Amino acid sequence: MQHFVSEFYGTNFVVIYGMLIMGIVLELLAAAAPSLSPSEAKAILNSGWWNQSEINAYSICSQMDGIVCNEAGSITRIRNPDFKEGSNLATLNLSAFENLEWLEVSNRGLHGIIPPEIGNLSKLTHLILSSNSLHGEIPPSLGNLSQLEILSISNNNIQGFIPPELVSLKNLTVLDLSFNRINGTLPISLSNLTKLQSLDISNNLLVGSLQSLLVGSQTQLTTTNFSHILIHLDLSNNFFHGGIPPSLGSLTQLETLIISGNNLQGSIAPGIFPISLSKLTKLKSLYLSNNQLIGSLQPLLVGRHAQLSSVDLSHNLISGEIPPKLACNMPSLKYLDLSYNNLIGTVPPTLQSVSYVDLSFNNLTGPIPQGFTEFQLIGNKDVCSNNPYYQTNYQFQPCAARNNKVIHKWVIVFPILIFLIIALLLLYRRFIRSTIKISSMAQNGDLFCIWNYDGRIAYQDIITATEDFDMKYCIGTGAYGSVYKAQLPSGKVVALKKLHSFEAEVLAFEESFKNEVKVLSDIKHRHIVKLYGYCLHRRIMFLIYEYMEKGSLFSVLYDDVEAMELDWKKRVNIVKGTAHALSYLHHDCTPPVVHRDISASNVLLNSEWEPSVGDFGTARFLNLDSSNHGFKLRTLVAGTIGYIAPELAYTMVVTEKCDVFSFGVVALETLMGKHPKEILSSLQSTCTHSITLYELLDQRLPEPKVAFSLDIVRVAIIAFSCLNPNPCSRPTMKQVSQCFLTQPAPLLIPLHEISLRQLIRQELELSKIVNSS
Repeated sequence: MQHFVSEFYGTNFVVIYGMLIMGIVLELLAAAAPSLSPSEAKAILNSGWWNQSEINAYSICSQMDGIVCNEAGSITRIRNPDFKEGSNLATLNLSAFENLEWLEVSNRGLHGIIPPEIGNLSKLTHLILSSNSLHGEIPPSLGNLSQLEILSISNNNIQGFIPPELVSLKNLTVLDLSFNRINGTLPISLSNLTKLQSLDISNNLLVGSLQSLLVGSQTQLTTTNFSHILIHLDLSNNFFHGGIPPSLGSLTQLETLIISGNNLQGSIAPGIFPISLSKLTKLKSLYLSNNQLIGSLQPLLVGRHAQLSSVDLSHNLISGEIPPKLACNMPSLKYLDLSYNNLIGTVPPTLQSVSYVDLSFNNLTGPIPQGFTEFQLIGNKDVCSNNPYYQTNYQFQPCAARNNKVIHKWVIVFPILIFLIIALLLLYRRFIRSTIKISSMAQNGDLFCIWNYDGRIAYQDIITATEDFDMKYCIGTGAYGSVYKAQLPSGKVVALKKLHSFEAEVLAFEESFKNEVKVLSDIKHRHIVKLYGYCLHRRIMFLIYEYMEKGSLFSVLYDDVEAMELDWKKRVNIVKGTAHALSYLHHDCTPPVVHRDISASNVLLNSEWEPSVGDFGTARFLNLDSSNHGFKLRTLVAGTIGYIAPELAYTMVVTEKCDVFSFGVVALETLMGKHPKEILSSLQSTCTHSITLYELLDQRLPEPKVAFSLDIVRVAIIAFSCLNPNPCSRPTMKQVSQCFLTQPAPLLIPLHEISLRQLIRQELELSKIVNSS
């Protein structure tokens, strides 16, 4: 018993002693980790970013994820803390964090504006707020952050101008403002950021010429600015214009240069390639796609570009042959995209050493070289292949035989074959005329009709539904046929466009029908009319479409009753839908499609007032003519008077910018309620410049509410931008479509004060009122 008592007390003594030691250690630890200063603790507590129950002044520095404090208990870093997503940046009292060096909150749904108080963080070196939902403008107070090294607010909804105060950030190495809605010009003074290594302002609404941007108003880039340290420069997807200045050659440390998706023009020969590129010995990636650059690739042979691994010059106007030594001059080249240009000649065998090559949609000739796929050369009319699969599925022509004996044999046999074929065709035609009756067509409609709707439509169904195309079912007459309304046995209502018998004999009308079938068969878009089926036979031709209950935009605008029902919201949505359809045709179809006859009559409306672009009889694929480039096509003038682009009066070259002009007319007509012929005739005069936008609006409708004024102004700005007499200065339909996908900035000028002069001269720039991602 005594032994038991001794053991019991001995054991408890050890436990009690251990607890005392642990308490002392905890007190020492608590003393070593001082509590957060009251002002910072209050800022954390009142921010609403964290649950208050989890906040303890004694544990913020040691236990809160993403927060780092110094020895005095003051916060020095806030890096992606674990807080409530969707918090407001302005609710965090930044002025309380006097020692904050690093503020990083990325991809956390942070919203609100960037508060001006952020300029008080004098010790801040890293400010990273990318991939959130921040809006408003860049506060000029950021210029006070003299220690700042990295500034990134990309992927937000920031708008307004880049404040010139940023020139004070002498220690800045990374500036990333990409994927916002920033407008205006890039301050030339930014070239004074002598430590800048990476500049990314891509995917904004910036304007101006690269000449003024990179050279400045006084002096060229020199060693006193960022020219000898800049490594990454991304100016893509803005509205920069002009040529590529030779001053780019001063950026001798540059590894990545991206200027794609702008309005750059002029020849590449006197600009970047012979002068500048030869100096950029460290360049690894060069992206100049989706501009309007001309010239040849020959200047790429100036100098040896040992490190250049990626080159993208697609969607330009580059011509001439591909230099045979191109790949040899770039031994590290792994990616080369020259698609959608005007290149001619054959494919150099040396390009086989490049991992990825895209030469599609040019004017190249010759057989597909060994090691190349059909996708790399599709869209080159004169590239040939003897592979039957390529011929059938990708429309490559068979290569001509090279054996002289075979050629000599065909010289003899070919005329005989032609004679026999013609004789057989004449006999067949005579036989068909004498045996086929229209009644047999009705019984065997699918013998002559091709359907792509549901496979159950029969020719007889159409005949029955329209009582053999009785005029009582006719709902309209067009330029080369009539439109009928028919209800099929399934209950579905469709529209039928039928050529009259005498019109079917006209080759132009027949070709127009066939062209519409060819274009619409592969197009699927909510704002492009659906083609359900067709019958193309010498005795009868008709197309079957989705039925649009409200008819055409033209018929609605010129009917006072229906025009009143077409309120401002519906009109804006019609313009938006039409823009999305044209953007799809120009940029998302392969090959791209030019409609060539955009008018109010060819914008159709369903029962919900949703628009669909119709009538593709004159539309063209953009790789049909070997002389064209991407969006260019040499052809006869087509379209509706009053909607045709002015440049077609002196040239036969049709580009996608002709559709852009026609869209501008339709957009303005939708706002005015009538065709803007007087406005179009006065675009270059001053006689109507005193008229306000409000006076132009359809007076049959009540004054637009404030909520819709913003959208109306945006449509007007876009319309006049599209009506620019210079096709090169018009936006692309992709840019227009993107403008409609974002919320516009607050209206800076009242609707009643916006003049026609400001719109025509584009003094109210698209980037200042209409914002796009």
